[in-house]
Amino acid sequence: MVRVMDFSYTEEDEMVRETAQEFVRKYVLPRRNKISYGGPLPDDIIKAAADAGFLGFNISERFGGAGGSIQQMSIIVEELAKGDVSMALPVFVLLVNGWPFMLERYGSEEAKEEILPSVVKGRTFFGIGSTEPSGGSDVMNEKSKAERKDGRWIASGEKVYISGVGESMRLPGGGGFLTLLRTGDKSLGSRAFTSFAFMIKGTDGNVKEGVKTTLFENIAREGLSTGGFSFDGVDIDDKYRVGDVGKGFHIIMEGFNIARIYVAAACNGAASEAISMGIEHLKTRNLFDQPLGRQEGLQFELADTYAKLQSSRLLTQRAAWLLDRVYKHGEKVPLSEQNLAVSMAKMTAPPTAHEIITKVMVWHGALAYTKDSPLGAAQGGVMSYYVGAEGGINIMKLIIARELLGKEFLSYKSA
Repeated sequence: MVRVMDFSYTEEDEMVRETAQEFVRKYVLPRRNKISYGGPLPDDIIKAAADAGFLGFNISERFGGAGGSIQQMSIIVEELAKGDVSMALPVFVLLVNGWPFMLERYGSEEAKEEILPSVVKGRTFFGIGSTEPSGGSDVMNEKSKAERKDGRWIASGEKVYISGVGESMRLPGGGGFLTLLRTGDKSLGSRAFTSFAFMIKGTDGNVKEGVKTTLFENIAREGLSTGGFSFDGVDIDDKYRVGDVGKGFHIIMEGFNIARIYVAAACNGAASEAISMGIEHLKTRNLFDQPLGRQEGLQFELADTYAKLQSSRLLTQRAAWLLDRVYKHGEKVPLSEQNLAVSMAKMTAPPTAHEIITKVMVWHGALAYTKDSPLGAAQGGVMSYYVGAEGGINIMKLIIARELLGKEFLSYKSA
């Protein structure tokens, strides 16, 4: 099947962008520094994001969402990141879209009815909880487990470097994570895992018995928490199982393809804002009786960085368009094609954004090394997605190589 690659933005897409831009002007820009350095995202901004329809935007109208496309959600995330370059707000929003979407696709009716409307209202957080102390990339060796007993599950283990642990404990409707647990013998390979909607604090406001949480001190992105949770003999009702037993690995991987697009969009947004700040600085900052922008060397850097950003945006836009072919239009797109598109976007956007922001910081000089400028917060925010969140850069390269060469060329065992 030949697909015409018309992934341009529609009139509806541009209306979504205008709504996000207005939200940023009204709620984000006036408090940019407070969001970057002032601790947890303010409750009123979370409520405003819910009122704007950004939380659970991808969820169907049946559960209170907008049923929006991946392309449109990417637009929202990109615009939010132009406002909050520290990435806290855009990452909060992208998490409560990508992972509730997977819950809606594979979860039980009871779990969906309990969790999804509360996510849309901004009362409940729902993200991804897969990384363990041994690491996040080697999913096949994760140790957290669940054993079936009398129609229920008894779970024990630990998850770390998880975004949203603090929000799950703080929000009135609690929160949880699409969590991968080992439910079978290692000989089963990827079929040894099942995914669960693991609520560390229920929508009723009660903390799950047997769960302990911890929070880490991030070097940046202070508005969104990073933490971990351990669980020992925790009872999980089977209604919170997401998908069939033994299908958890593939459900999590499917979810990562969507989340990685949103992460790339957020990085592009922060980089775009940095370039806008850089252009303004080159035009208005005078040195040696002329604007900095008169220096040919800086003009070359601007041209290079701008082209790299547009390339990254196009890769992200195409990945979003391709997955919308799957989820909105029901087309059969080979998984290898999806993996390639998504991995190229995620491989490109974080390092490109980090490079651009760093160059613009150099253009600004000493000012960029202060909290009076948002550039330091932007550099630290995109670094989270450079070093590994939602899949490290080298893992993206391995996925691309796997799809191009075949599994037999990889030097490690994969599912």
